[in-house]
Amino acid sequence: MRAVILYDGGSDEWSAQDVAAVMANVREVRTALRRAGHEPVLVPVHLGDFRWLTRARKADLVFNLCEGINGKARYEDFVVGTLELTGVPFTGCRHWPIAVCHRKYVANTLLAAGGLPVPAFTLAQGNKIPADFPLPAIVKPNAEDASVGIDRDAVCATRRALRKRVATMLEHFDEVLVQAYIGGREFNVGFIGDRMLPISEIRFDRMPEGSWPIVTYAAKWHAGSAEDMGTQPVCPAQAPSDMLRRIGAVARHAWHVMANDEGYGRVDLRVDEQGQPWILEVNPCPDLSSDAGLARMGRAAGWNYDELVLQVVEETLNRARRASAAAAAQVPSSIPA
Repeated sequence: MRAVILYDGGSDEWSAQDVAAVMANVREVRTALRRAGHEPVLVPVHLGDFRWLTRARKADLVFNLCEGINGKARYEDFVVGTLELTGVPFTGCRHWPIAVCHRKYVANTLLAAGGLPVPAFTLAQGNKIPADFPLPAIVKPNAEDASVGIDRDAVCATRRALRKRVATMLEHFDEVLVQAYIGGREFNVGFIGDRMLPISEIRFDRMPEGSWPIVTYAAKWHAGSAEDMGTQPVCPAQAPSDMLRRIGAVARHAWHVMANDEGYGRVDLRVDEQGQPWILEVNPCPDLSSDAGLARMGRAAGWNYDELVLQVVEETLNRARRASAAAAAQVPSSIPA
């Protein structure tokens, strides 16, 4: 099978470390596809250059690892929307869930409308926050992912700290989301299609003294940092079976509401002291690297990395077959006289 692997081609502004971070996963996926007998070709995506589209249209499958263009996450929406128009099967979620989940306020609104437990939230209007908004609160960019904009000062325990943090964030981001901070244990639930993977927990036992137990940008991307060492994943999660059932039920419902059980993704939750799960975020197409959370859940399910990649491919092809069958069923077998 001819497979195009799409990825962010970056720009001259990128450091060698930026390039290496993207290409490491691209090469992992290419190796997995080659071992399975497929013919993968690497195709970078650059801003204003649509040669990638011509090559994608000639493929049997597009393995989409393009999480933005030149590091700008909002362009991921456009790449996926364009892929939908080609009709070529592509991995990951459709345009709608990716576009919505890149706008946290909209995603939270839809999840809450679906009857799911979402912490109180509001968009910062200038520097104004409702006087009765619950504290502590966490402040994050409304339209970023991968913990961009989240650091040790993201959680605010006083009104003064909250106003200051919002003002600082608005200097760097167009829209800022303020959300009630939920204390307790943090869990991640991964999905490939409608299959739920073993639940993982992020343990904060080793966080630097005085730090809020949250997953910051440094924790995700600065290997060896104090925050990286302080956020330890445990998969499968060690928790009472009834708690895991509640977490799984809420996560599955959220995944269905946002992604219609298609593609692959991760639902992040907190469980408070009363045992109530709260949805932090739904993440379509999270990092697929061999050392990232979804691969860790895949190993807990009994898959090696190659098998995880092929599960993603199989979900894509099955989805394409269902769409083709549905389209054929709507076409009349003959034209009436």
